[in-house]
Amino acid sequence: MAGRQRILTVLNQDELDSQPEPALERGVFIARETNAILELFVSEYHPSFYTPLIGKSLHNEWKPETYIRFALSQLQEISERLAHREQLDVLADAAWNRHQYDGIMGKISRIKPDLIIKTTRHDNRLNRTFFNYTDWHLIRNCPCPLMLAKGEDSWETRAVVACVDPSHLHGRMEALDNSIIEIAQWLAYRLKGELYIFHAIDFMPESVFRLWQPGSNYNTYKKESRQEHETLLNELLKPYGIGSQRIHILEGGSAETLLSFAQETNASLVVMGAVSKGTLGNLLIGNTAEKVLDALRCDILVVKSNPLEVKELNAELVFS
Repeated sequence: MAGRQRILTVLNQDELDSQPEPALERGVFIARETNAILELFVSEYHPSFYTPLIGKSLHNEWKPETYIRFALSQLQEISERLAHREQLDVLADAAWNRHQYDGIMGKISRIKPDLIIKTTRHDNRLNRTFFNYTDWHLIRNCPCPLMLAKGEDSWETRAVVACVDPSHLHGRMEALDNSIIEIAQWLAYRLKGELYIFHAIDFMPESVFRLWQPGSNYNTYKKESRQEHETLLNELLKPYGIGSQRIHILEGGSAETLLSFAQETNASLVVMGAVSKGTLGNLLIGNTAEKVLDALRCDILVVKSNPLEVKELNAELVFS
């Protein structure tokens, strides 16, 4: 990632004074460690401004433009404090939009940030994360790397897990794997953390293998399959100079093995990919992807293979 980076941190105006904003904490932390430009942004809308129950005098005094000026003044106060305290370049902006994601996407198109950070709340009591409609829209359609900050982890370990799938070498998915590796390696290096390369092999069940290849040896099949994956993974990682001690190939389903591996390594961040799909993307997002995103306690970074081509609302998340 050449040149000075620009980080767009999306905040919720209503929560600035009521509870910590993990997205703000991550934005300051990453900007400080990488010398990036940090921009704070809110996209606000309140239907109460348009209800006839509000008196005419209030309408005259308290309009959306007035509210946005108020919100922007709050952000500017925060940005000035951060700039002075952290010695950072901090900008602030606010927009009025009926749908928060439209405001965010508009801001993205204007400034083309290198990274977007947004808070999403994780409830440890329920062991799940509450993704709202804006979160899912950004996961599917955000054209640049999107970090969802969950709040419980303070990045003490600075462990970064990159999820790759070398079985798609020389195809579109290889470009996605390259994007995942590049940003994960860059973050781990700049944040002085540990990089882990994760890949899961979900072998065919032995009962199915017996029907498919009667008389063949199941253990031989597993051994040869693993060797093939190892060869492809080494070929994928060769340009990046990543040592074998950082490569972890686990046996089992992608979702289950990733969750256990993230917990075992005490990961601060999991980097995974999203590729544009057809109408089935919604089903895939709502199935395995939702399970993993819900259960992971650490922050998540969603990366696209070719940001300029991502225009659909549908995407499949890739974990293996």
